[in-house]
Amino acid sequence: MASTGSKVALHILNAISLIIGLAIASASIWFFCQVNEFTRLRNSNHYLLDYTVYWPQAIPWLFFFVALFVIGVSACGFAGARKKSRGLLTVYITMSAIVILCLVAAAVLSLVFADNKSTDDFVKDTVWDVYFQAKIDTGVAESFGVIERKLHCCGADSPRDYKNWKSEFPMSCCDVYYHGWLEPYTIDCEFTNKLANERHGCSTVAAQYARIAIKVLSAASIFTAFISIMSVVAAVMLSRALEKRNRPPVQHESESKKVLL
Repeated sequence: MASTGSKVALHILNAISLIIGLAIASASIWFFCQVNEFTRLRNSNHYLLDYTVYWPQAIPWLFFFVALFVIGVSACGFAGARKKSRGLLTVYITMSAIVILCLVAAAVLSLVFADNKSTDDFVKDTVWDVYFQAKIDTGVAESFGVIERKLHCCGADSPRDYKNWKSEFPMSCCDVYYHGWLEPYTIDCEFTNKLANERHGCSTVAAQYARIAIKVLSAASIFTAFISIMSVVAAVMLSRALEKRNRPPVQHESESKKVLL
């Protein structure tokens, strides 16, 4: 009964770890795409000799590889519990301990080095670079307009950024419908438009979303580490139950004499 209970518990915990691992991997890919949506619009000539890897660019990769590790270890746990193999369970326990360290390390690194002003500065510099590119490149201007619609923001730091070189706000600052399947429509988007003037700059909004994404990924990582600790306990209990079950029965002295006679 003990082995059956531990096996069921291990299956449930591994299923939870697998689901969260897939969620972290998906969120990491989404985060990477959001960061890349800005960085691909920058003037590449400004970064020819810049080989620095900034934390908002590194965080998605960090959590993505940790999530893959979690998924692989969860598969090992499923196999060990299903086959009731003490060898696989030993490997699983060892790898789970490493996964726990990786999950905690990823969360700590993110919260200490990425969830701070350095991320805000990176986002602000990137948005301003894209904003200046939008002035001279219509393709970048259209892509930046899509970002403004999606994030409900206007300008780099504020809507006032447009007042120095435009006669009115771009329609993306006044558009409340971010739906690609709608037919083209016009909106009165003069500098007196209340909605546009109440919006925040894209650098502020994007930095807030980046900070939220970092916190969510870190929290999911810590929670997965907690689930992994419970999985290790269940795996140890299952391994001990299998050891007791496979141990040969101890013969009493009287029974040994009967066999000899």
